[in-house]
Amino acid sequence: MSAPRFLLLLLPLFALAWAAPNPHQLAESINIDNGLDRGDWGTIDMCPSGDFAFAFEIKYSGLGFVDDTSVNAIRMYCRNGAGDLTGSTLSTEGKYGQWQGMRTCGAGQSLTGMRANVVPDMGTFGDDLGMDNLQMICGDGHVMDGLYGASNSTTPPNPKYKGPVVTREMREVEGRQVEAVRTKIALSAQTRDYGEWGMWGKCSPGNKICGHESRVEHESTLSDDAGLVDVIMFCCDTL
Repeated sequence: MSAPRFLLLLLPLFALAWAAPNPHQLAESINIDNGLDRGDWGTIDMCPSGDFAFAFEIKYSGLGFVDDTSVNAIRMYCRNGAGDLTGSTLSTEGKYGQWQGMRTCGAGQSLTGMRANVVPDMGTFGDDLGMDNLQMICGDGHVMDGLYGASNSTTPPNPKYKGPVVTREMREVEGRQVEAVRTKIALSAQTRDYGEWGMWGKCSPGNKICGHESRVEHESTLSDDAGLVDVIMFCCDTL
């Protein structure tokens, strides 16, 4: 992302933070290092002032179509200091796929970092997939996987990796039943083989994720679309 766009992106957010009564302050943004330069950026979507993201889910489209995509949207869920659900952030959404269920941090924890598995551009005759998976980390070090840690069928298993520990529960969120999944996996776990995992981007100590902006290449009848291709997370301080 160019410096002018980065500054233009942050100016309205800082203005909102300074104007609101006793808000959490926007402190920084974190990026994935392997996003693709295509598609359109959605809106900047933030948690209510003073609240932080504690869970996320991805909208994922499986392979097998003429023009495949993988991740089509990211939704994060926000809660306040009392642990009450206060809203969600979406930014923008591709057409295809199904929601994979909430991946939730433990009580009192919030999301603090992310990394993405992104399939590089496949060229003129290839089928571009964009982001194939997303992992996010909580303040206590627990890692949640958007596809909840499915083993990689093309890579020999790591004997030191004992697989994900998964707990599930059903929650009603904004009038619909959502399966909440909390998964603990090793930081080094490779869950897919379609793309390449980028480096972890994490909030500075004391900051937590409070919003995001996604970039999606939407369906086109004349060209190969890739779904969600990039994301920026915003970190707010906890004062």
